Amino acid sequence: MNHLADACEASTGELAAAADISRSAAYRIVEKLSHYDFLHATTNGRWRLGPAAARLAMAAVHSTDVADVAPELLRVLVQQTRETVSLGVLSGDEMVFIYRERGPQSVSVNAELGARRPLHATSVGKAYLSGLDRRERADLLRTLPLTPFTPQTLTAVEELEDDIAKARSRGWTEEHGEFDLASACCGAPIFDHTGRVVAAISVAGLKDRVEPALNRLGPLAAATADAVSRRLGYNPSPTSAERIR
Repeated sequence: MNHLADACEASTGELAAAADISRSAAYRIVEKLSHYDFLHATTNGRWRLGPAAARLAMAAVHSTDVADVAPELLRVLVQQTRETVSLGVLSGDEMVFIYRERGPQSVSVNAELGARRPLHATSVGKAYLSGLDRRERADLLRTLPLTPFTPQTLTAVEELEDDIAKARSRGWTEEHGEFDLASACCGAPIFDHTGRVVAAISVAGLKDRVEPALNRLGPLAAATADAVSRRLGYNPSPTSAERIR
């Protein structure tokens, strides 16, 4: 079934090879799956996923929410980074933290649950922006107030677009004292089963400690965001990757 999800259709022999089982075993399994509508035979004798597989997939999607699947993985990220880890969702033109856990080194970082953060001046906000497609991001940036919070805040759309482009190439966003001069952080977007960005995570701490470690912390944040996305059903296929660019 995993093979058919990627290949769309296959013969019984191809399914046997993909599952590394004998043809006789494949025929028995295919017959049983077909009986329960998990597989559907095409007119040319090949197999596709059937309606029962679709029902299971939709049931899984509708019973899965980022707030349910993310905390387990974010707690691991806290252990890995020892910094404050947060999960934010879009609310209006700001990000709102719906999960936050302090690391043992992060007693000075203030990011309370429910706190709101600007899109343009934080790693969690820029991570969300980086997950939008170009048109959605351009439409949002046209109306977004680029308020200067510190002298480091990016207040020009061109600067922000350039920063997001670098983040996409790098794999994670960074914030260097743009919202709070004393802190630095990195972030990454989370996608759902349709390939749309639904949330973003950040790893934050004191600037003097976090900035030198961003090349280590950034990949950890990106890997965690990817793991959460996969639990939401996201499949980073070439088509979806191209869409978010």
